[in-house]
Amino acid sequence: MREFAERTLVPIITRDMERLIYTLCGIKKPRRILEIGTAIGYSAICYGFAAPEAEITTIEVRERSVYKARANIEEAGLKDRINVIHGKAEEILPDIEGYFDIIFIDAAKGQYRKFFDLCEKNMTHDTLIISDNVLYKGMPCDDSFIDERRNKTISRRMKDYLSFLSEDPRFETSLLAIGDGVALSYFK
Repeated sequence: MREFAERTLVPIITRDMERLIYTLCGIKKPRRILEIGTAIGYSAICYGFAAPEAEITTIEVRERSVYKARANIEEAGLKDRINVIHGKAEEILPDIEGYFDIIFIDAAKGQYRKFFDLCEKNMTHDTLIISDNVLYKGMPCDDSFIDERRNKTISRRMKDYLSFLSEDPRFETSLLAIGDGVALSYFK
């Protein structure tokens, strides 16, 4: 899958992020995981193997990716535990019920705060929120080199999201220099 992703430029988690998933699942032993941003199913499959008792719900907007993810998940033998939902996360999340042990946000970078807010009803004090790519290509650190308006918007929104996670007294957040930056958060 990694070779396919690299060849076709499909974004998937980095190898060090994959190791972090295994470590966190080994510690946390999650029973329910919510993923926002499936792509071809690579990270969902990682969660499936790292948390063998977990039920995983993952959301993907691109229809073509949904088909590829479902095929990859079936090939990995995990179709009974991983449910791929096709659609826009902002439309699906309000209908997602119950609490999750881990919520993994790895979709449209400029929408992380919206996704987080929509998932808040699915969080308890034990929920671990993992936000991947929060240092998106270094843009939130220094956007002076950005020339595209879209990327400036992503950079600004990611800065706002990181400020929210760091400053909201309800959450404890650590930022890790893994992959393209990872934020780990939970309710205090």
